[in-house]
Amino acid sequence: SKLVRCGLAKALKPKEGFGGIVLSAEASAKVSPADLEVILKRGVGGVNCSWNRLDQVPSRTLGKPSLHRRLPYLLAANPVNYGKPFKMNTAEALAAALYIAGLPEDARSLLAPFQWGPEFLRLNAEALDAYKGAGDAAGVAACEADMEAQRRAKAGLKLERQGLQSDDYLAGMDLPPSESESEYETEEEEGGIP
Repeated sequence: SKLVRCGLAKALKPKEGFGGIVLSAEASAKVSPADLEVILKRGVGGVNCSWNRLDQVPSRTLGKPSLHRRLPYLLAANPVNYGKPFKMNTAEALAAALYIAGLPEDARSLLAPFQWGPEFLRLNAEALDAYKGAGDAAGVAACEADMEAQRRAKAGLKLERQGLQSDDYLAGMDLPPSESESEYETEEEEGGIP
């Protein structure tokens, strides 16, 4: 991987011992500032594989299960999955863990070799700062829930402005405003539309 080639990461075999934080989509605890000490002493690891093959990785055998962590809601900035939640590549995931734990400069350094690296931090700046200030995994989960509620409220307002309900098949589409029937009838009466 590019991280290994640039000297920013070390490749390990799945059965090889690792005592640091392991990023795993199956973990119950969120990565948080409380993980800083472990990351400083032993590091943070992630699985470098395609999302399509993730189910083939024996993540339970990687490191200590008590040190497995899941990332909170963040958007990918890599060209393959840009803007997709939770679809980060390994570099983005590791950088996010470093940032949230309280090492934002290390996160920037890790992303420096990638053209899209600064965009990941820009795209997620508000969320990363909130998670970094949360204190522990429960605080990160609470921040994530608050931001999800805000996203849902914002999406609901957008649907309301478009005159749609959440179960409407057009609800997820960003369509231009349409003319109402009364506007159409007014133009027709004035001779604007034959």
